[in-house]
Amino acid sequence: MRKFAVLLVGLFGVLLFTAPSASAHATVVASDPVDGSRLKTAPTTVSVTFDQAITLNSEGYLRVVDQVGRRVDSGQPTHPNGVGSKIAVAVKSGLGDGTYTGSFRIISADGHPVAGSIRFVVGNGELAASAASSSTVNGTTSVVFDVVRWLAFAGLALLGGGWLMLTVWPEGRDDVRARRLVWGGWLATAVAALAELLVQGPYVAGTGLGDVTKWTLLDATLHTTYGTAHSIRLLLLGALGAVLGAQLRDPRRSRLAEVAGALGIGVVLTYAASGHAESQDPRWLAMTSYSAHLAAMAVWLGGLVCLLVAVLPRREPDELRRVLPVFSRTAMGCVVVLAVSGTYQAWLGIGTIDAITSTRYGQLVLVKAGLFVAILGLANLSRVVVQRRYVRPVAYAMTDPPADVEVAVAGPPIARMRRTVFAETVVAIGVLAVTSVLVAEPPGRAALATDRAKARSSTVALGSGRTATVTLDPGRSGPVTVTVALSPGAKPQQLTATAALPDEQLGPISIPLKAEGSQYSASGIVLPSAGRWIITLTVRTSEFDSVVADTKIRLY
Repeated sequence: MRKFAVLLVGLFGVLLFTAPSASAHATVVASDPVDGSRLKTAPTTVSVTFDQAITLNSEGYLRVVDQVGRRVDSGQPTHPNGVGSKIAVAVKSGLGDGTYTGSFRIISADGHPVAGSIRFVVGNGELAASAASSSTVNGTTSVVFDVVRWLAFAGLALLGGGWLMLTVWPEGRDDVRARRLVWGGWLATAVAALAELLVQGPYVAGTGLGDVTKWTLLDATLHTTYGTAHSIRLLLLGALGAVLGAQLRDPRRSRLAEVAGALGIGVVLTYAASGHAESQDPRWLAMTSYSAHLAAMAVWLGGLVCLLVAVLPRREPDELRRVLPVFSRTAMGCVVVLAVSGTYQAWLGIGTIDAITSTRYGQLVLVKAGLFVAILGLANLSRVVVQRRYVRPVAYAMTDPPADVEVAVAGPPIARMRRTVFAETVVAIGVLAVTSVLVAEPPGRAALATDRAKARSSTVALGSGRTATVTLDPGRSGPVTVTVALSPGAKPQQLTATAALPDEQLGPISIPLKAEGSQYSASGIVLPSAGRWIITLTVRTSEFDSVVADTKIRLY
């Protein structure tokens, strides 16, 4: 057991400390004004629209400031017309020319914080550069949250192993090790649920662990779907604890096993209600898939640990003949459920083939899939032993087995099976560690969209040692701001630019650049399709001399 504990902590530690900080899960799909746009007159409101319903709690906001940082918004942000995926705030009248920034911080449907900003220009003001974004969450709080999530999954798995004691292995109700596993799982799950409620407030507020006792944060958490799901989980765990206690004390109360199963399913559903499935579409299918995946994990991994720690060490031939074949068949069913639901969940989370290798979410899914394949290989070794020793020699189950068979049951085959089950359990712990990090990652599609929205730049030579850097912001098709920055030198008499996408037979599209200090820019230029756009610059240095240069920038 000591080696088992060391490996458990070691595996989780490696995955935990190499994991990135958690990021936002909701994605901005539109804003009014459009990010980077230039307006003739000042807007009366500023709004941001996301791809899912979002929440404005006590720490949420939508603020608008001018280029020197003065607040110009008026009133509190709202969901206009009751649209849960949109937030808006009124702005003061009489805004002068210049750059204005709308900054927001909200909570996505799956309980993760989202922060960002949009910029727009009124009149002839210069479009100021966007400020560097700060971390959405506190680093220490994020790490602690990863630990707590892992404890929640591990506790559920240990608790799930109780199905053996309530069905084919009634002797386990009197086994100290088996009882400790089940009650340890119940306690870990309850403690993790309470800890998640307390840590969620500082997590979404981006503050340190010193705020876990701050009532306003806890109250805000309790009024969200995430808080409701965890509150229900604690109530269900309380009822499940009472039912398990009665069932283990009096095995004759068989109906309680059905009640325990129903309560267990309820606990699993609360995990789905507070995770990615809550914000995926169709919601009912995502919730069903996630719940089935988690339940199969608990039944398989919990039973596996129970075999390793309690059943196999007893070396009771009758118990082994009764328990191992049933567990083998159940594990096979769990494998099917895990494979089907896991594939569906992975595709929902990744969303596009490009995100499989180019996003952290996709990479973690690949790691999880690799570990799952390793578990299947180890599980098959155990299944072969069970088939050969306990399923095929049916005759031994009907008569008293010979002495040499008793020796075989308690000898080398069991020792090999224990080693295989131990290895299988260690790899499964790695899967749980990956999962605890994975649930904090933005889904692949969202991460890819965020990455592709970043500004794209390219530098082109103009001759005589001079260069021009062209930037398209954002880096996706649609309205963009085009900025041209020339290297030091004499100011040209004229600078013009066009954009073309030959593959789609688009362009040339005129880009009406305006001098803004040392740069030239144009906002609201619509580049309608994804692809590698050719930006052509014409730099006139005198009445008779000009330079024409092309550069390519890919938009997504």
